[in-house]
Amino acid sequence: MNIRHPEIIVGCTITLMLTGLTMVFSNTAVTAGANPLENPLLSRQALWAVIAVAAMVAFTFVDYHRIADHSRGLIVFMVFALALVLLLAPPVKGARRWLRIGALSLQVSEFAKIAMIVYVADFISRKRQVLDDFRRGLLPPLIVLGGLSLLILMEPDFGTAVLISAVGITMLICGGARWRHVLPLFAGSAPILFLLVRLRDYRWQRFIAFLDPWADPEGVGYHVIQSLIALGSGGLTGVGPGRGLQQLGYLPEPDTDFIFAIIGQEAGFVGGLLLIALFVALVYAVLAVSRSAPDVTGAMIALGVAVLIGIQMLINIGAATSAIPTKGIALPFVSRGGSSLLALSIGMGMVLNVARHCPRNDRPMVRGARRRAEEGSP
Repeated sequence: MNIRHPEIIVGCTITLMLTGLTMVFSNTAVTAGANPLENPLLSRQALWAVIAVAAMVAFTFVDYHRIADHSRGLIVFMVFALALVLLLAPPVKGARRWLRIGALSLQVSEFAKIAMIVYVADFISRKRQVLDDFRRGLLPPLIVLGGLSLLILMEPDFGTAVLISAVGITMLICGGARWRHVLPLFAGSAPILFLLVRLRDYRWQRFIAFLDPWADPEGVGYHVIQSLIALGSGGLTGVGPGRGLQQLGYLPEPDTDFIFAIIGQEAGFVGGLLLIALFVALVYAVLAVSRSAPDVTGAMIALGVAVLIGIQMLINIGAATSAIPTKGIALPFVSRGGSSLLALSIGMGMVLNVARHCPRNDRPMVRGARRRAEEGSP
């Protein structure tokens, strides 16, 4: 395996974390003070970043096979934790998403993403010879995906529920599931997704704002318009660090959902493009590890992490640029939030562990689990 891939993964991950810390400071300096040591939001995010890096290093040396062996237990634990969130978590902005453990508030759904990736990877590895059979090969993981998504949807967190389903189904398709089984799922889920959007007023308003934000610039279109103003005012090279204006009470959630808009304002088109290039390099390197993995489990874990990061990045940037309706999905490693940062870093640590197991001269691994099953390879 090419040693450059782990180096790219670590380099891109750390750079994205540092970018996030810089933007958290820029977005909060006015209200928290110019001294970084007196900024509680920055201090908290920096502490989470240290914990996340430590977790990434630790999971680099934990054999991913041992984690995969407990994948079903992880799913049971996540179902229990998500149920606790619904029962015990206090409502924040109308949603129950954070489970408080001592001084920490954890968003369980972020860790459910990683548990789901491990479960689907292990399932494909164990059942790849029957994955083209709907009842034995596709239905069991679909039930798990549906259960996790339903619990998350009840919080409610529509975006994360759709994200988990999208990542899991992508893994199953790449692992060998037949299109004739998957396509009816897409066709059947489309009207359900429409109803879920239509029956919740705030979701429908976001969709309306996506179609024409200027129809109600002071109401449902406000977020999108302020995001576009931030991006447009940045020009080619930006207004400079800490000189953005939209985070001064104009743009809601400037350090989470709309952090890319502030990056575009302060670093300009060039800065936004460089950030996207970092994500592309990171996803490419993780996919390269997947292709060189020594077994199906490792290949699918790396594939799932790559798809998760790629889809999250596209959703967050797409919402900030009004390419898709607004969704509360964090920009990986950049948006403020400890749970997302820690969970993704654990996933990245597992990818690095897969890379440690890759033989240097191994041929590409992922070209379809069905071909490997037909050849009888492990």
